[in-house]
Amino acid sequence: MKNGLKWGISSVFAIASFTILSKYLLQYFSVGWLLLASGLGIILLLEKAKKNWNVYKGWSKKEWKLVFALAMLSGAFNICFFLGLNFLPASIMTMLLGLSPLLLILRTCQIEKRKPMALEAASGLSAITGAYLMLGIRFQSYSLIGIACGIGALVFLTNADILQGRMREKINASEAVFTKQSSKILFGFIAILIWSKAPAFAPSSTAISWILLIMIGGLNMLGSFTVSKTAFALPPLPFVNILLLNLPIVAIFDIWLFNDYLRPVQWAGVSMMATSAIVGIYSGEERLEAI
Repeated sequence: MKNGLKWGISSVFAIASFTILSKYLLQYFSVGWLLLASGLGIILLLEKAKKNWNVYKGWSKKEWKLVFALAMLSGAFNICFFLGLNFLPASIMTMLLGLSPLLLILRTCQIEKRKPMALEAASGLSAITGAYLMLGIRFQSYSLIGIACGIGALVFLTNADILQGRMREKINASEAVFTKQSSKILFGFIAILIWSKAPAFAPSSTAISWILLIMIGGLNMLGSFTVSKTAFALPPLPFVNILLLNLPIVAIFDIWLFNDYLRPVQWAGVSMMATSAIVGIYSGEERLEAI
């Protein structure tokens, strides 16, 4: 549990930094460029993957199918995430992803054929209340396309989290990261072909913009690794609730950098979702049976 909390807290800061920087760069780069950049960290894993190739050749069809499923879920999540972030304030996009614990509770109970425990139910109720306070009061002012993409990202993320946690006896954290990075490269190229918008920025900011884009890759690599370590160490609900703690950080920087003002009732929603996260971390939920 302690190792999981340690990796989880590291993930919170990595994800918050990645989200804010991505929101800033979407002013200059298309979704495809950010997807491609976020997968650049795969370069650091190529040598290890080469050394382990004999191990991978011994994998059964089941293991390859699981890896393929994780790659597709991760890639679909990332493209929905960047599209949603392009149309919505970073805090609202983060809030939508913050509903993942609620879906996880429902899915976990379905897998284990049981009813939600008291703290699981309390965590889910707090998350719903927080989301309503954040989104409901200004729903009409937000892009429906962005909300649809956010919901898509939520669904893909939840399923990827469950699958990753249950694959812990099949692959290790670095292999999970390699899989997710590969999917970002693939989906990035596809997105560039679909949305072929060339990078657009003032000449004076060209070098800085490209440097920040490269930083996206480093932050995403760090986040992918710490998230994978957290997923392998903790049950699904504590895992995603730790990551939800990045919402207050994103909300503060959203106001500071992008002037996306949150009303007092929306800040109450942020508090409710943070409370949901803390309750979920100590819910007592056990790890799902490995595949």
